[in-house]
Amino acid sequence: MIDWLKRCKRNDTMLAKRRTWTSRCGIYRVEESTITYGAKTDKHGNYLGYPTIYRAIVKRDWGGQIISYHRKRSAAVKALEYFDDHGKPKPKKKRKKKVKST
Repeated sequence: MIDWLKRCKRNDTMLAKRRTWTSRCGIYRVEESTITYGAKTDKHGNYLGYPTIYRAIVKRDWGGQIISYHRKRSAAVKALEYFDDHGKPKPKKKRKKKVKST
C-alpha cells in the first residue's frame, strides 16, 4: 500500500488548474487537471468545458511516465497501487463483439 501525503500542491496556469498529490517515497503521483480555457455554461446551466482528468504518473529516469487517465482520483490511486504490487499497468477490459443475427 502506498503512503500518500495529506496535502496537494497547486500549479495554476492561464489555461489549466492543476493539483498534484505525491507519495511519501516520491515515486508515484496523481495529477488533477481542469482546463479553464473556454469554461462556460449555457443558458440552462450545463457546463460546456472539458471534464476534469486525473493522471496516474510514475517517476522514471527521464521524468514521469503516465500510466493511465481517469475521471476520479480514487481510480487513479487504485491504478498506482496495482502498478506497485505487480510492476505493470492494470490491463484494460476487453469488449465483447456484437454478433449480428440475420
